[in-house]
Amino acid sequence: MFNYNSKLNQFYNNKVRLKDTDKTLIREYKNKNEERIIKGITKINQEENKSFPIPSFIEQGSIAMSTTNQSEDRDYDIDVAVIFPKDSIFNNPLDARKLIAKAINKNNANFSKPAEARTNAVTVWYTEGYHVDFAIYRTFEEFYQTKYEHASTEWLDRNPKAITDWFIERVSTLSPKGFFTTVEKAQLRKIVRLLKRFCKSRLNWNLPGGFILSILAIECYSSNSTRDDISFIETLININNRLKYNRYIYNPVNTQIELTSKKSLQHQITRLSEKLDRFVTKSQILFQNNCTEEKAAEFYMWVFNIQENANNFSNIKEQSYIENSSISVSVHRDKSLGAILSNIPKQLRVHKKLWLRFTLKTNILPPFDVKWIVENDGDEARSIPDLGHETWEYNCNNQINIHWERASYKGVHKLKAEIYKNNIKVESQTFEVRILK
Repeated sequence: MFNYNSKLNQFYNNKVRLKDTDKTLIREYKNKNEERIIKGITKINQEENKSFPIPSFIEQGSIAMSTTNQSEDRDYDIDVAVIFPKDSIFNNPLDARKLIAKAINKNNANFSKPAEARTNAVTVWYTEGYHVDFAIYRTFEEFYQTKYEHASTEWLDRNPKAITDWFIERVSTLSPKGFFTTVEKAQLRKIVRLLKRFCKSRLNWNLPGGFILSILAIECYSSNSTRDDISFIETLININNRLKYNRYIYNPVNTQIELTSKKSLQHQITRLSEKLDRFVTKSQILFQNNCTEEKAAEFYMWVFNIQENANNFSNIKEQSYIENSSISVSVHRDKSLGAILSNIPKQLRVHKKLWLRFTLKTNILPPFDVKWIVENDGDEARSIPDLGHETWEYNCNNQINIHWERASYKGVHKLKAEIYKNNIKVESQTFEVRILK
């Protein structure tokens, strides 16, 4: 196979592996929200004459496993376990999650929306793209052992440290080591990061999350003592072959739990298989005798979508001027509420379920017609399907025109504003909105 190891590792170190400065910032977000929970519970106890104890916290997920990648969207996912003694928290797991959401919301900051008690965690969304998931646990002693239960749809037997311990052990055991090993230690962790980078290389893709990808990478891992590029290609080929005959994935620390039982996750696995089919087909160039560095570079640029990420993302600006008109954009939790983001940066990034308010101001004398065109793209929109719609505002007598759209699907979506005078289009502008999960 063509040797692209050195340049792949250069790309990995420069563009994939999370920088220490970002890791520090992420942990600062985590620590601040832990402080909000502590202060919020203290306020609840004082205001409502309650006696909830201050919980303990355990870092989970990709940050704990050191598999978090760099993100242009700063869409960093921070997972934290919030742990209470069993006899000090609600018996209803939903009430336990609502307690933490309530505590956080007593001290909220630049959240894009209030802390939300979801099915498996309480989520805090930041306007910058970060989000923090707090999974609620209760702990107790049973037969001289410490037990944990997770507040999901019911209290489920689950140890908040088990997945992290399993992953670290697998990386240590399976990664090549020894006298003849020339690759950096913990190669398996690097392969997981590269796989995640491939699966998140297009915002329009809706593929499985990091936990499922990590399970597949570990199950199908092909180690190589001298070249990471061989390990990466062979591992993804193995995953592709595995998904052709088996698309069920189970929790590695409790194999009674299937992680792909929901239809939405089954669709994600199907789409992953389709993307890997293309990956395997395109990777054949690396095995040909006439492969050159240029051809190998083209392959890896496709894998990680390097050109698109570097050059082709269009921007929304707070004021996007067309010849006689301007459009401003603001972001709202609800149509009836004020803006949570009005000074839009060069790239408009918003989370799903928020509302976008487009305000068209023009010097064109009324009456005129305004045509708003939405073009949706991405796996989620295509699966509905909802690829777009048009809205007309006829005989506008005001030089200010308002249009609302909801951020419904993950992906890169276009909005066109066209002004018609006497049935002739006199102005037009196209915008791109990047909607995160």
